[in-house]
Amino acid sequence: MPGPREGNPSISSCVASGLVENSRPPGPAWYVVAFALWATGWMIGVAVAGSAWDTVRQAPISSANQALQAKGESIAVFTDVVQTDRRITCSMVDVVRDAKPDPIPPAPIALTVNDDGATWNLVAFEPEGRDNVTVSCAPKDKQVDNAQYAYAVVDGYFDRQLIGLVVLGGASVAAAALAIVVFVKRRRRLTT
Repeated sequence: MPGPREGNPSISSCVASGLVENSRPPGPAWYVVAFALWATGWMIGVAVAGSAWDTVRQAPISSANQALQAKGESIAVFTDVVQTDRRITCSMVDVVRDAKPDPIPPAPIALTVNDDGATWNLVAFEPEGRDNVTVSCAPKDKQVDNAQYAYAVVDGYFDRQLIGLVVLGGASVAAAALAIVVFVKRRRRLTT
């Protein structure tokens, strides 16, 4: 039985020789491989980054307006009444420094959470929480508001977002590198 050096090369040496040392240029199918690598990485990265919202769904919700300890975590603000015809604004205030209120961005997605028999709708989300903050919400029109608001300190949101972005970026860089190597090798072989 012939060994690897006697005419039966291993798969990895075939792949390497196909792109590096082969006497013929790599085929255009390598571009499809690069695209498949990018598309697969994109799908996995988006799925992992999107799963960051699962941490918001699973965070314990509290309706008590007490100082939140959310340094290194995120703050989610929920309401029990969806008021699509009114603009609700939320802000957080550092109770230790007695600073002016910082606005909390509106929720980027529609998210509903069931907690202890109540249905809560995400109305605002602050990705970068801080310690010793209280949150308040009110309609922009300053009319009477019968809605209740609840808050959650979300742990792990940034971690999942970062992992998804790393997968997406890594796959994109690897696919681009593969496509460039194939292009350069094909161009060199075709011009000589």
